[in-house]
Amino acid sequence: MMSGPGALVLVLHAHLPWVRHPELPFYMEEHWLYEAIAETYLPLIEALRALERDGVPARLTIDVSPTVAAMLDDALLRERTLKYFDNLLGLVAKEKRRTAGDDGLHPVVLFYEQRLERLRALFVEIDRHIPGELARLEQVGLLELATCAGTHPLLPMLMERPGLVRGHVRTAVREHRRLFGRSPRGIWLPECAYAPGLDRYLAEADLRWFIVDAHGLLAADPTPLRGVHAPVYTEYGVAAFARDLEPARQVWSAEAGYPGDPLYREFYRDVGWDLPLEQVREHIDPDGTRMFTGLKYYRITGRGDHREPYHPGWARQRAHDHAGHFFDCRVADARRLAERLGVPAVITSPYDAELFGHWWFEGPWFLESLLRKIAYDTDLLDALSPMDVLERWPEQQVVALEASTWGAGGYFDVWLGASNEWCMPHLVGVGERFISQLRRLEGRDAASDRVLAQMAREMMLAQSSDWPFLMSTGTAVDYARRRFIEHVQRFNRLDAMLESGQIDEEFLALCEQRDGLFPSLELADFA
Repeated sequence: MMSGPGALVLVLHAHLPWVRHPELPFYMEEHWLYEAIAETYLPLIEALRALERDGVPARLTIDVSPTVAAMLDDALLRERTLKYFDNLLGLVAKEKRRTAGDDGLHPVVLFYEQRLERLRALFVEIDRHIPGELARLEQVGLLELATCAGTHPLLPMLMERPGLVRGHVRTAVREHRRLFGRSPRGIWLPECAYAPGLDRYLAEADLRWFIVDAHGLLAADPTPLRGVHAPVYTEYGVAAFARDLEPARQVWSAEAGYPGDPLYREFYRDVGWDLPLEQVREHIDPDGTRMFTGLKYYRITGRGDHREPYHPGWARQRAHDHAGHFFDCRVADARRLAERLGVPAVITSPYDAELFGHWWFEGPWFLESLLRKIAYDTDLLDALSPMDVLERWPEQQVVALEASTWGAGGYFDVWLGASNEWCMPHLVGVGERFISQLRRLEGRDAASDRVLAQMAREMMLAQSSDWPFLMSTGTAVDYARRRFIEHVQRFNRLDAMLESGQIDEEFLALCEQRDGLFPSLELADFA
């Protein structure tokens, strides 16, 4: 039995595209990972360790996409992450001298120095291996870890070739088991994209639950009796949890939600842009291109351009206050819903993990305070994982979900618009060609299988939903286009090798060295 009128299911989606460039000592886009580690993943681990230390029975769900897990496991990227910390601490040392005597900025610099040294020490303590520490936190009961599909493809677009869907899903399960020591029980569908029949492939992989956006469930047949406030089962027995839009708005919205508070850190005021170039040149892109460093000295302050210095203590207290407000809102929701539904309400709150810490700097403080509040007021609301809910409340309605995503517009427009629709013929082509070659050559000899395995990787990387998403938003467009084209071209060159029977060992080894992710990949999974 649940102790309160309802349950809060917090799910964080940790995902970044696979970005690894061993060919160069510095690559701007690799900093997406380093920033996520320093601002989101390690601060979340720090918060969970504090809860563990204090004996707080917290419960949080984090899905780690296979590409993020692979990067966090990669020796080169782990070494470069340490160098990222050292480079940033070198900049902080200069800033300490520059801001000495500045009563507004100097305390902020000292805060960053203490924070970065502490997080760097934590990174070293866990042997620079975040997957291992997340697995430990799951073992002690603070986390449920889930997976995502392969390289984060839009799975409904692959369903005409079921082997491609199976390959992404089963590779994700294999990699999760390799890195976290146990099979995942849940999956975050990339972009929360669902289409009827997709649940079959999840059930085949023994996955028990997934997340959908609200409209995908509310349009289901028959109509869900409890709306988004209870999971439902699909035809193949996989549970769908739907996003509750009100807690989403409170956290996501920079204007109407918590992250826009005047006391919180201003994301866009960064010394990488604010200071004269000669003062930061040694700590940014060697070609002199300005970039975010992570040193941001100002708070949001107000709607105008004026910004006051950031006060971490004030911001942390405000995050604590917001956690209390969020808790009170969810308790009120749960009581109202339980009275109406006659059963405890399940409030599902899924978010991008990187929102907490990277975009909303105070997000990890908010989460820690919220989980403490839930644990202390145990008769008001339970923090549960999706599997906790299914185990405590196994009888659920069976419905047929509608196709949906959580992208703008709720469907597939973001990934099939004017900026990126040119990708689709190439994706169809590589998918069809891979399946054809797999049927013709799998198991014939070790050399062919090795080429096929790298073809699978190049195909999967081309199928990442990140590239068309970046094109549609106008963010890192050149990089997204280059990556997509590069993987398609590599695939075609590998395919030509199989056709000719002449394998270019040097080129194959180069592809494996640059993008040899997913060592547990099995060609049979794509059959």
